[in-house]
Amino acid sequence: MNRCLFSPHLLIRKNEIHSTNDFALELIKTQKPSAGTVVLTLSQTKGRGQRTNVWESESGKNLTISIILTPEFLPIPHQFQISMVISLGVYDYLSGYLKNVSIKWPNDIYVGNEKIAGILIEHSIMGSALSHSICGLGLNINQLEFVSDAPNPTSLAICTNKEYNLDEELTKLLACIENRYFQLVDQKSDLLEKDYLKSMYWMNEKHRFSDENGTFEGQIVGITEYGQLRIKANSIERIYNFKEVSFIH
Repeated sequence: MNRCLFSPHLLIRKNEIHSTNDFALELIKTQKPSAGTVVLTLSQTKGRGQRTNVWESESGKNLTISIILTPEFLPIPHQFQISMVISLGVYDYLSGYLKNVSIKWPNDIYVGNEKIAGILIEHSIMGSALSHSICGLGLNINQLEFVSDAPNPTSLAICTNKEYNLDEELTKLLACIENRYFQLVDQKSDLLEKDYLKSMYWMNEKHRFSDENGTFEGQIVGITEYGQLRIKANSIERIYNFKEVSFIH
């Protein structure tokens, strides 16, 4: 059976908006957007990263989108599986062009030690289920210079010395995300988690981290069923929620 999550008539193009996630949220409040609706903008004036972070994107150079999903089948405690779907979709897409792609927990996408994409996922809850998930994604495609104080940005063009057609790359990217989303729909979350762990940045490597108690050496050994990070240090496993631990380069 042919299934399709994304289609051209569900793509909303905006030349300039503050934030694709904010626009998508307003759509949900005022209309009933279909699952697979994609908001795309050439220029995002107030792009948001996790918490208070700001996402830098040169106008017309990159893919700045928000995807609206309706994963009502997914229990609230397992909402991290949406994060795995989106990050693995981006990982699959980039792996068609580059080696050394990885997912830095929870969902930054890296090439080597440089960040090429950021993801911000915001959920709407109704009762005991997820009613909507807004999946914001900034993927650096053709940008060659970065002026913010972000420490390690890169782009597909920088990595390959080529320029890309954004519409063509969007089609490829959405196909990869769609494939991963249907794995979740088909209850193949074990496969998603297996692939997520295989693609994790610093997985099973000794590195330095910091938490509220200071710096320490440890190695990432996986995630919990709720998406928390598991780090083993001095034979003791520590469990972290987002923003409770930092990676020290």
